[in-house]
Amino acid sequence: MKRDKVCRATPREMCRLIKYYTLLNHDQTAMSESSNDSAQPSDKHSEDAPMPLTAHLTELRTRLVRSLAGIMIVFIAAFYCEMEFNQPILAIFRKPLDDRNIPLHFLELTEPFFTYLRIGLYAALFLTFPYILGQFWLFIRPALYSREQKAVWPFVLLSYPLFVGGGMFGYFVVLPFGYDFFLGFQNDVTLPTLSMASYLSLTIHLLFAFGFVFEMPTVTFILTRLGIIDADWLRNNRKYSLVVIFIGAAILTPPDVFTQTLMAGPLIILYEISIWVAHFFGGDSPAKEPAKSAA
Repeated sequence: MKRDKVCRATPREMCRLIKYYTLLNHDQTAMSESSNDSAQPSDKHSEDAPMPLTAHLTELRTRLVRSLAGIMIVFIAAFYCEMEFNQPILAIFRKPLDDRNIPLHFLELTEPFFTYLRIGLYAALFLTFPYILGQFWLFIRPALYSREQKAVWPFVLLSYPLFVGGGMFGYFVVLPFGYDFFLGFQNDVTLPTLSMASYLSLTIHLLFAFGFVFEMPTVTFILTRLGIIDADWLRNNRKYSLVVIFIGAAILTPPDVFTQTLMAGPLIILYEISIWVAHFFGGDSPAKEPAKSAA
């Protein structure tokens, strides 16, 4: 019956049937394509297949080996230059003592050699710091979303200039003032005898400490861009932060109140700068977002 009905259909009805079946097939094809698209991840971060733990460990080992290789190469070059130009290099470190004309002594036979080794290692760490940051960035970048990459990238870009700026601040401002204060206790009865190893170790330690301290604004920038903290949170927790600052200054500096104060002063100023950084570049804090969603 149906075949007879189709065969007896007029040309107009045949055209309608052909158009109907054509549209039906087109809709089915579109639905299958949309289902395939929905099965695929929409975010670029999730397009990549999750890496197993062994792959992450292999990648971490590769980045660590490259960083250590860079440090070793620069260390060998720095140690060679140090042996060739040891007097100019030592003159740079003992510049805070120039006003008092105090010589450095070595108290053990092997002290100069191991002191030069230590200086070469610190120089290698300082010079390879951008390369180490680059390896760190290459390791964490695949695991970050685009928003997180935009938040972390300024830290990678600005860390080294701020680190150098902190070291220069310690070298030109803090060290001359602090060393002059401590050497002011000398008199005709007590004369200073400075050990080469202890003096250079203290100087380099303070320079690196001030370099890392000056990273505070970049860390604040990242945390505010990620929505973890904001300017109001920093203002409300200022009194607790002051306690943490003095504890950190006590850890990073020798155990005396004067040097701790020299470290804590710039830290307090940097904390206030971080509040302004959070105010201009940060968004809403996580505590405010639930309130907005509830409203």
